[in-house]
Amino acid sequence: MPLRLNLYHEIERNRSASRRDPLKISLYVLGGIAAFFVAWYLWEFARLTGMGHDLAKTKAEFARVDPQAKEAKRKEEDLTRTFKTSEKLIAKVEGRFYWAPVLERFMTLVPREIQITKFSGDTQGEGFRKCQFTVDGLSAGADPRKVAEELRQSLAESFAKEYKSVEAKFRTLEDGTEMAMLDGKKQPTASFAINVQFRSGEAPATPAPAHAGDRKKKRSNELVPIPETNK
Repeated sequence: MPLRLNLYHEIERNRSASRRDPLKISLYVLGGIAAFFVAWYLWEFARLTGMGHDLAKTKAEFARVDPQAKEAKRKEEDLTRTFKTSEKLIAKVEGRFYWAPVLERFMTLVPREIQITKFSGDTQGEGFRKCQFTVDGLSAGADPRKVAEELRQSLAESFAKEYKSVEAKFRTLEDGTEMAMLDGKKQPTASFAINVQFRSGEAPATPAPAHAGDRKKKRSNELVPIPETNK
């Protein structure tokens, strides 16, 4: 029986080992990649889990604070309405019309020959108000009608210095049937009623009308079509 000896077994073992090394390296690389993805997945999962907890916590906080926010908004609206109402009341109080200066001015204009029997007044509107008052009385003197007329003129001139659109007119002016004692003498009388109207406050501003020069300038800036000419 022939005997065969293999003296290259070490060399063949090294060759087979070198053939297996690339496979091992590939397996190691794939294992490392798989481990990286697993770690990345776990990290993302943990991050998303934390975000979910934060979201749930935020929702719970919102659910707790939302009724308080709605109540605060309702209170704010109530306070805003109250503040606006207070502003209107303050504006009315500060801009109200005072009759005391009118009466004071009126009393300085009444001469001794006139006796006032009735005084009534009223106002209309807000801001630029329309005011009026009516005075009933008796005038005495040599010419009682003239005395009443002088009072009417005095009222118109004096109130025109303080107010706007002043008008003073007689509602009635009649000769009286009774005599009045004035300076120890009996004088004829006349009954009268004077109505005084005026405006109090600031008139609303009106826009200024455009001047003719501005209109001409505006027209000059407009393009004017040039008619075509036959060549």
